[in-house]
Amino acid sequence: MVPLSFWQNRSGHGLCRRHNTAGFTLVEVLISTMILGMVIYLAMLSYSMFLDRWQKKKLSHTSIINDYRAHILVRSALESMYDYYVTDPANERTGRHYPFFKGKRDSLEFITLSSVFKKGVPALARLRMEQQGKTAGEDYQVIYEETPMDKTYIKYADATPKYRRSLVVYSGVKKIAIRYYGELEIKWIPEHENFEPVYGWRENFSGKKRNTIPNLIELTLKTETAETTILFPVRANNAFKRSFFTPAL
Repeated sequence: MVPLSFWQNRSGHGLCRRHNTAGFTLVEVLISTMILGMVIYLAMLSYSMFLDRWQKKKLSHTSIINDYRAHILVRSALESMYDYYVTDPANERTGRHYPFFKGKRDSLEFITLSSVFKKGVPALARLRMEQQGKTAGEDYQVIYEETPMDKTYIKYADATPKYRRSLVVYSGVKKIAIRYYGELEIKWIPEHENFEPVYGWRENFSGKKRNTIPNLIELTLKTETAETTILFPVRANNAFKRSFFTPAL
């Protein structure tokens, strides 16, 4: 006859207690840890890539906004050009004055009432080309330079004034061409029995020689992919300019 204690050991609480205390093995814990680490690594990598792309996109948008702002400010400066009259040492005693404007094919100097860097103060401004790098054949950039008129006395001298502030307006430019439309000379018209101005386009325009500034400035920029032409109307608003000089007949 089998003792009762034998059956209790076979199916009693002792056997069930051994099954309830069973757990994970060391191999299972290591595999789980490796999988969790890979998930965390992939999540961090995805976040890093997203953050990098977002920053680049943000910088790109900021660059576009800054370029647009620079174009608007420089356009405002050009369209606020002022026929500011100056003299040179040779004519200082005689009182001969000329409107300050030096226009060349790839640069121009003028006086503006709309300063880019110091609002409320007239400024001496210049637009010119500069090579982007030191290697020959590299692209150019168009630079706007300015110095306020509150501490500058301008004459028609050979020395170039020191420009204090600068701003890159265009970059990646292959070629720049500037033309000027304005009064070229004054001719006697027999039919009208009067002197009348003759207008036209020129690649150079000197305020000293013409006794005036241009009515229109045409800026042509050529890049690798396109050619853009921009027109800047000039609103000369010096009501007393005719009293500064005698037109050459």
